[in-house]
Amino acid sequence: MLNVLVTDGNQRAALAVTRSLGAKGVKVITADVELRTLSSASRYAYRSEVYSSQSDLSAFLASIKAITQENNIGVIFPITEITLFILLQHKEQFPNIVIPFDSYKKVSLLSDKAKLVDLCVLKGFPCPKSQYVENGAAALSGPFDFNYPVVLKPYKSRIYSEGQWISTSVTYATSTEQLRQICTESPVFSRHPFIIQEFIEGHGQGVFLLFDHGRVIARFCHKRLREKPPSGGVSVLSESIEQPEDMTAIAIGLLEEVNWHGVAMVEFKVNEKNGPFVMEVNTRFWGSLQLAIDSGVDFPYLLYRIASGEQVEPDFSYKIGRRLRWLLGDFDRLYLVLKSQSYTAKIKFKAILVFLGFFGKGLRYEINRFNDFRPFIEELRQYFANIFHKG
Repeated sequence: MLNVLVTDGNQRAALAVTRSLGAKGVKVITADVELRTLSSASRYAYRSEVYSSQSDLSAFLASIKAITQENNIGVIFPITEITLFILLQHKEQFPNIVIPFDSYKKVSLLSDKAKLVDLCVLKGFPCPKSQYVENGAAALSGPFDFNYPVVLKPYKSRIYSEGQWISTSVTYATSTEQLRQICTESPVFSRHPFIIQEFIEGHGQGVFLLFDHGRVIARFCHKRLREKPPSGGVSVLSESIEQPEDMTAIAIGLLEEVNWHGVAMVEFKVNEKNGPFVMEVNTRFWGSLQLAIDSGVDFPYLLYRIASGEQVEPDFSYKIGRRLRWLLGDFDRLYLVLKSQSYTAKIKFKAILVFLGFFGKGLRYEINRFNDFRPFIEELRQYFANIFHKG
């Protein structure tokens, strides 16, 4: 078996990959900028390493190279977008190691929200009406025909600027005044490209896919039941559902258009009246990866088998109705609901009741698992350390 390096070990997706591969007997070496991570705490981590920050490109690549040599690594699974971009862009520095993701060019295309909109429009895939602007000043000077609220999306989730990586996030403007404030005061929106997009009412759903050089190997679909923040964001409770034919066809068609290789999640906003809209494509492992594994679609191990040169036959079956809950994320969501003035007392009381529903058919917890409980202890340590640090 090939040894695997899982980067960004403190990500929940990294823990899911570590548990998946480690349970199959694969030697998993986890790594991050710090030694103590969710993945390093797992019983399935063979060893843990530390690498230099991605902000220092030369030092980061040198430390990754040293880790791969010391641990006889055969496959690297980059977890975050930043690490994936860097390793694909410098793939020639790891000539004997498999990085089982598509080319930097394709990953950049689908990760760029503006280019993704252009591709959807060109090929007739449904997406929200959007307008690209170079920066905040351009947004304020040019007219757009959207009704408020509007969605403001940085063209990339991570932007490299002035020697460092900047994390970005989607935000909303409910008036011209709020739009002006965001465009002038936000370091991201005032200086970097973004798209202004119509707001789509609905709920988020994702189609998860694995391709082997243009051939679909596995697919999965889930529905977000609760998100953090409540207005829309990271899933804290999700459920495996049957694959809607329309969304699955759109997701597969979009990735087939670029002859995709590796994993991807096509994220949709589903409107009851107008159907699904393509919102973005995650060209890496996603936050609710564990739900797919629990439902019978072991994306990490399937990708590992492909990376090992094995011919993997397509299998589109999985269990419906499985649920995955990120407990501390759900607790944060409850806190946001309770402190907000936008919610009535009735809604807040209901939020408390649903949070206290700790058991249910098909429900499993993402981090806290009895057969591998130390990652939850580590998560609690980090959680309270962060609270005390802020305090």
